[in-house]
Amino acid sequence: MDHATVTVGNPKRMAAGRGTAWLVDGFGYFRENPLNWILAMLLFLIVSILLNLVPVIGSVAMSVLMTVFIGGIMLGCYSQKQGGGFRVKHLFAGFTRNTGQLLLLGVLYLAGNFLVLLLMAGFVLMMVGDGGELLTLLLSPDPEAIQGAFSIAILAFLAGLALYMPLLMAYWFAPSLVVLGNIPALKALQLSFMGCLVNVVPFLVYGVVAMVLLILAAIPFALGLLVLMPMVMASIYIAFREIFLV
Repeated sequence: MDHATVTVGNPKRMAAGRGTAWLVDGFGYFRENPLNWILAMLLFLIVSILLNLVPVIGSVAMSVLMTVFIGGIMLGCYSQKQGGGFRVKHLFAGFTRNTGQLLLLGVLYLAGNFLVLLLMAGFVLMMVGDGGELLTLLLSPDPEAIQGAFSIAILAFLAGLALYMPLLMAYWFAPSLVVLGNIPALKALQLSFMGCLVNVVPFLVYGVVAMVLLILAAIPFALGLLVLMPMVMASIYIAFREIFLV
């Protein structure tokens, strides 16, 4: 596996148009070796499904191990950039490099998601008093009560989104920073957040374009996801290189 370490600097600000370009360039990575990318994504999905079949423990394990798999994919992208090509085995490369920090990153991300859910639940309870009252509103035949319940649900969703975005920003580049930059997990979360924050405009463009592509990918029995998933993974690496590498 590729064990070269890149030099990471302070995050650079990119132009808004790079948000689209990252995805376009990501498709270029996929197009160079589509078979290996598709096989790697299928294998990732199979492992995810098998682990999630195990009650509770399986889903928790997958949530933590996902960071290790992403780290491996970033190593594969690095290999492809260096001319070595992307291989299916890169999916497991994170188990050979900085694995402890990748696992810690996965635990921290899982804990962050749990905290967001707790805060969302607290928000709902603050709005309605208790869960029983919310259930009463939802089951009520009164249209105004139903409308009130859905308004609370929408507000809770927006509050959760507002809480989740900083977590996602902190996580987005963290596996790349850990596995390629040898950055400790906590420092990687901080750097990733700053990298996304200074590039909020290109990431807004990126998010809109990615959402449109996701809708299109889901139309033909979701088969388009086998192309979109490699595009997104490669786009993370491409953006990482542009924003962080010296």
